[in-house]
Amino acid sequence: MADNSHLTHSPEFAEPWPAHGFNDPWNDPIELRARERRQLRRYQLGFATLGFGLIIASLSNVGFLVALLLGLRPILMQLRSWAFYEETAVVGFTLVGVGLLWGAWPDEHWRRRSGLLLMMFLVDLILWSVEHATTLGLADHPFGHEPFRNALGQALGWSEVALIASLSAGMAATLGESRALDLGRAVRSLATVGASVWFAFFVLRTDWSHPIWPLRERLFNPELIYLALGSAFLSATVLIQVTTLCLYAGRTCGRMVRVLRAEENAGESAWSRSESGWDEYHSQDADRRGH
Repeated sequence: MADNSHLTHSPEFAEPWPAHGFNDPWNDPIELRARERRQLRRYQLGFATLGFGLIIASLSNVGFLVALLLGLRPILMQLRSWAFYEETAVVGFTLVGVGLLWGAWPDEHWRRRSGLLLMMFLVDLILWSVEHATTLGLADHPFGHEPFRNALGQALGWSEVALIASLSAGMAATLGESRALDLGRAVRSLATVGASVWFAFFVLRTDWSHPIWPLRERLFNPELIYLALGSAFLSATVLIQVTTLCLYAGRTCGRMVRVLRAEENAGESAWSRSESGWDEYHSQDADRRGH
């Protein structure tokens, strides 16, 4: 019977990692290991793809914040000219990564969180399409309601960070890395603080003296500048942390894939030895009968 002791139950999810019939004596443990390894490899690829998109977003945010604080206007202009390519890469890689993670684990909490995250990234795709509609040839002139679109994108971003941290920490903890849960809680706590600072900025930045729709923005004042800088700093910090946690979950999946592969090879070697022993027994039995 195959040993499944390397998989643990994470409190992030309702069910432990599926055993796939390891306790059923009628199932081939080698085939079950191969099936589990393929599933983990899919998670590894999903976290790696998602992490790559987050790396691009982190570098963009950190670069923008540093250039803004140092007053490097040429770099700011260059970053704005690269915005289309940066946003395209981030939206594309994160959407594909979450698509690989979605639904592969039959746990109810995993399906709910990964499905919600996938829906959020699909909304990001729609917002990206609207933002660059003229570049993509979808419209002859830019769409309006830019304050609303920016606010919706920011709100989704903070929620996405919290969900990614939850999924990454839960996966790593399920595969034996219990310290990932503390890292996940720390990222979610900082994301909550960042979302609160951004919401304060949004409320003060919005001009509520006019009708609510369409949203209008006030001019910047010192208070808004401090809130904007604080929100940008927290955003960059949270992005770096969640990127690290996401890549950590992918590396944990990769390590488990290697463990399962080694167990498959060991099982195949044992099976080969048993077959050779069985063949040798039959040949000796035939020799005895011949004599």
